Amino acid sequence: MARTTVVRGERIELPNTLAEIRAALPEDRRDEFDKAMYETPLDQLERRALIDWALPPEAHEDDDEASRRIKAGDFGFAQWTDSDGHVVPR
Repeated sequence: MARTTVVRGERIELPNTLAEIRAALPEDRRDEFDKAMYETPLDQLERRALIDWALPPEAHEDDDEASRRIKAGDFGFAQWTDSDGHVVPR
């Protein structure tokens, strides 16, 4: 099953296997990925692989910025999207 997400307004398809995630990583991060996957409990494997490794760096940058703004009390920037990635009016 293909998984998609929206990053910076663009719909992207995420890798569907650990092998695909690993192959998409820069070579110098693959040993780190292997170690993390071998040490992750099975009940957390899919979530950790997708969140920590399959998402592009831009998604993490956006998440870091969103976290900073929320911690500062700024909630006005948040957008809700439907399953097709379209912004839902509030």
